[in-house]
Amino acid sequence: MAIGTLLIAAAAAFVVVKLLMSVFSKPSSANPFEKRCTAEIKPKVIDQKQRDQVLKQGFSKDKVPKELDAIVIGSGIGGLSTAALLSKAGKRVLVLEQHDQAGGCCHTFIDKGYEFDVGIHYIGEMHYQTEIKTYLDHITNRQLEWARLEDDFDEVVFAEKDKELRRYPVYSGKRNWAKSLKKHFPNEAASIDKFFDLMDEVRSCSRSAMWVKFIPLWCVKILETTGLINLFTNFYKWNSLTVKDVLSDLIKDQELRDILCYNFGDFGTPPSKAGLPMQSLLHVHFAEGAGYPVGGASEIAFHIIPVIEESGGKVLVRAEVEKILLDSKGKACGVKVKKGTSSVDISAPLVISDAGVYNTYKKLLPMEVASSSNLWPLLKRCESGPGCMSVFVGLDCSAEDLDICHRKNVWTISGNDIDKLTLNFLSMTREEAENVDLPFVFISFPSTKDPEWDKKYPGKTTMALVTFLPYEWFSDWENERVMKRGDEYESVKNVFGYKAIDQACKLFPSIKAHIDYVSIGTPVTNKHYIAAPKGEIYGLDHTSKRFSLWNNALLRPKTDIPGLFLTGQDICSGGFVGALWGGFLCTGAVLQRNVMNDLTELYTRIKSEAGLEKKC
Repeated sequence: MAIGTLLIAAAAAFVVVKLLMSVFSKPSSANPFEKRCTAEIKPKVIDQKQRDQVLKQGFSKDKVPKELDAIVIGSGIGGLSTAALLSKAGKRVLVLEQHDQAGGCCHTFIDKGYEFDVGIHYIGEMHYQTEIKTYLDHITNRQLEWARLEDDFDEVVFAEKDKELRRYPVYSGKRNWAKSLKKHFPNEAASIDKFFDLMDEVRSCSRSAMWVKFIPLWCVKILETTGLINLFTNFYKWNSLTVKDVLSDLIKDQELRDILCYNFGDFGTPPSKAGLPMQSLLHVHFAEGAGYPVGGASEIAFHIIPVIEESGGKVLVRAEVEKILLDSKGKACGVKVKKGTSSVDISAPLVISDAGVYNTYKKLLPMEVASSSNLWPLLKRCESGPGCMSVFVGLDCSAEDLDICHRKNVWTISGNDIDKLTLNFLSMTREEAENVDLPFVFISFPSTKDPEWDKKYPGKTTMALVTFLPYEWFSDWENERVMKRGDEYESVKNVFGYKAIDQACKLFPSIKAHIDYVSIGTPVTNKHYIAAPKGEIYGLDHTSKRFSLWNNALLRPKTDIPGLFLTGQDICSGGFVGALWGGFLCTGAVLQRNVMNDLTELYTRIKSEAGLEKKC
């Protein structure tokens, strides 16, 4: 490397470090991780009325706390985690949720004697002590417990028409999955090792990609134009390669390629559109297996809300935010909440949106303000993720009486080349798609994962099925009342919902005689309940374009609109943990504090103390 280039690189490194130090140097902000919670775990609250008193606190003006420090729009895990961390730093925060209960995709619903999780199926890195678990423990006062799934927590099943099922278990534990795959594909043994080595390499550079969200955009532009970004992280180099391209170069067998990217449904973007880091992060996230919240997904919000209330905050539901209010200088200063036929204005010095960038900029801000923001062009470059269909099935017998998978998940694939199958399916008209198999279906029996299930619902079992369907297939009914969309809508959604059920019955024939309840949620269902503009569950589509250097930098917690911050999936990545980290990044930006150092110190202390206890 020439001396001139070295000098430029050194100068760039110095500038970046100084900028990061200045961003996180506010001396007056409190450390949200300073006081370690040592509370004992309390017995689970089963009584639904008691739970509703926490999760379903209806909005009224008299319930709004005085002298708010911030308002959070949306009670998904991004919004709740931000509010809880700010509460730990002594801030009074109001969280407003448009649905009738808090939690976003972490909520559950009860119908006809069955309870269903709507979005939490399994989470990695929670059944043992990790930084992310330390963070979640902290904002739930250690009351959230996790049950570990089986070592073979996932299974990939090729369920092609007129062919025998082909099953491939996915194992936790370092290289256990690789060892299993080599037995099935002995000729690909060396390539399998290369793939897993590559996953580790790519994952190691992912965290370093996040700091571009905190330095000035002019600095990002210089790093991008000169290529000097590659001195700090290889993330963007890897992101320029799609998952499909890498697998095509590395692996000869198409079935093995499909297996190695089987779970792209966990972030929603097919392999030919997703950059390699997304698949890498997913594999590493589940490398040591997966866990499920004891008591179900609603336990998450149930234990975070009291933490928000400790500093005088509140989480109120049935509180649809119509508009973000701006003062005469263009600073966010509150929100307008719909209340019946009128509205209520609530003031706060900071507004934090967990509503997603599309809702925030296209619905909640005045058009003249939104369209002049540096984020506006990104909304044209990036798209919402694919719409999602969820099918909830109640079975009128105990799981022990059924030949099903316990404490694990199954991903069925209906043919060869999952990428091609999915893209072809999503590009079809609805009428064309009604006559073909679903490209893939995620199948899970949530009740088998929860050790508390039989205490609440003895003699019953639940099944959840998930796949992707385009929003456009159901957009004719987007403005109709929920549960009242008419016979044609019911007929269309049943076509696709029962395709998924039929696929599950092929794998688990014993369930067919015990189906007692079926509820099918389409992309317009998601729009109603979680305000997803296109019925997506993962926010912005996780394409390589979305995670390019410039777009990743633009999707930052602190916006160019004074007083307005973003949290959740869209400023980090999709899913529960992505949104949780989004809340973490947002907290750091609001407090102007390096909360990563704070979390790492707490995590190190906990690990150290656990090590000492072990020795004793």
